[in-house]
This record gives sequence, structure tokens and C-alpha cells, in this order.
Amino acid sequence: MLPSRRAFRIVCLSLLSAVLLSGCYDPQKKYTLNPLARVSAGEDEKAARRAAPFADSLVRYLRGQVRRGGDEFVLRVDFAPGGFAPEMNSIGDIEALLVIMRDFPRLRVAVEGHTDNAGDADKNLKLSQWRADWVRSFLVERGIDAGRVAAEGFGDTRPVADNGTPAGQEQNRRLVVRVLNFDSAPVEVSLPQARSSPAGAIEKTGAQ
Repeated sequence: MLPSRRAFRIVCLSLLSAVLLSGCYDPQKKYTLNPLARVSAGEDEKAARRAAPFADSLVRYLRGQVRRGGDEFVLRVDFAPGGFAPEMNSIGDIEALLVIMRDFPRLRVAVEGHTDNAGDADKNLKLSQWRADWVRSFLVERGIDAGRVAAEGFGDTRPVADNGTPAGQEQNRRLVVRVLNFDSAPVEVSLPQARSSPAGAIEKTGAQ
């Protein structure tokens, strides 16, 4: 025999109440979830660090983390052979540097260009200087004070790998950001304060 409509509704309401109550906040219950810890150790965070190692390493260094590479950070930038301007789809690290220099307004850096030993040494020296200058101009044109950014090309005089192999030459063709000062601090961001209205409601101060 089928149950009556009234009995069916009672069963449905009982199940719905049980589901809702089980999901409600219980002030007596002790919650141990730490969202910040889970975010910082989560897979998404790890993936973000792998995707942007330059920005992640530089910010951590500016906040006091000691690193094996010291004060030098390699920009991942692609150039056409012999070209001084980077391919525009590869300037993510340079854009990240711009943001970091805005966030750390006392930060001063030197952009250093390096090449492999293929070709004429004098041309390599000029090319490395032009590439470093391009990065400096990118930052200055977007509001970074010129006195905060130096640019210098070293050509093939400072290899970090064996120029006798293609892999070594690729490592030697690089742009490096070197931090010049160690008293940097992030810009202070002050949020609008909240005040209570006469009716007891909370209102935010500051411009709308």
C-alpha cells in the first residue's frame, strides 16, 4: 500500500531538516581547520610557485629568506637570435619584476645581460647591454624611478656553464636581476576602518 501524501511530506521534511542541521555551524564544536596552512601547503600553491619561480624566489628573498643563489635572480626571457628585444609572450618575469618594485618602493636592482661566446665578442658585449637596457626602459616607462634600476652588459665574460655544449651556451645566455640593497620593505597597505552608526550598523570609512 502506498503511503499517503501527508506521510510522504513528513518524511521528506525530516530528511531535509537532518541535512540542514548537520551542515549548520555549531558554536560548541571545536574546529581544527586551518585554511591558511592548507593553502600554503596545497597543490595549487606549489603549482603557482613552479610556474613563477622568479617572482616567488625574489619576494621570499626580500622578506628575509636565505638562498643559495644569493642576491641574483635569472629572468626567464626568450630572444630571437641576435635580437635585443624579447619575444613579448615571454616577458612574464619582467612584468612580475615591475609589480615587485611597486610593492617594494625602496628596492634597487641591477639588470645584467650575458651571452654565450658564439660570434664576435664586441658584438656580444653590445647585445648584452642592449638587452639589459630594454628591461630597464620597460620598468622606467611604467613608472619606476630611473635611479632604482641600473643596466649593464657583460657579453661572454662571465659564463656560468661550459660554452662547449649547447646546454652550456643556453645557460650563459641570460638576463640577471641583482638586488643592490638589503633594507627593502613592502609598501604598507592600510585598509579603511569601520565605525558604528547610531543605529548600531557597521559602516566603512574611506572613499567610495
